[in-house]
Amino acid sequence: MLLTTTRRPSPARRREAFTLIEVLVVVAILVILATIAAVAVPKQMMEAKKGTAITGCATISKAVDLYSTSVSNPGTSDDERLPQNLEALANPGWSSSFLPDGERSLIDPWGNRYQAMNAVKDDGITPYILVYTTAPDGTKISQFGAGAKSRVNQ
Repeated sequence: MLLTTTRRPSPARRREAFTLIEVLVVVAILVILATIAAVAVPKQMMEAKKGTAITGCATISKAVDLYSTSVSNPGTSDDERLPQNLEALANPGWSSSFLPDGERSLIDPWGNRYQAMNAVKDDGITPYILVYTTAPDGTKISQFGAGAKSRVNQ
């Protein structure tokens, strides 16, 4: 009597490819992750631009302080020592630019020019310039922060 043995493939060698169900599950997971990223990334980009705008407002505000306290400034009173407009910070005429990137520092992350308005500090006497811009969603942004912190239109 002759015994024959049939050879069974080992479990490690039996499986050589993914099944259709496994591939579909992986594709579904990737689609879900892509959807989450597509929703979250634009929102984070907007928040990052708002942070950049706050920094830009603060930079311009510091340039106004430097302009008004410069020993080369020809003004004699507090009002005369403040710049007449933001462009004067880039080209004061009696000094080099007070802005790190010159005229480019006056453009917000959305491509608009920063705005400025005269204001008075909490002491009711000392004038300063409030630098602000508006995000596309309508949020007011200044050197003090965004939204209610901005002090714009108070």
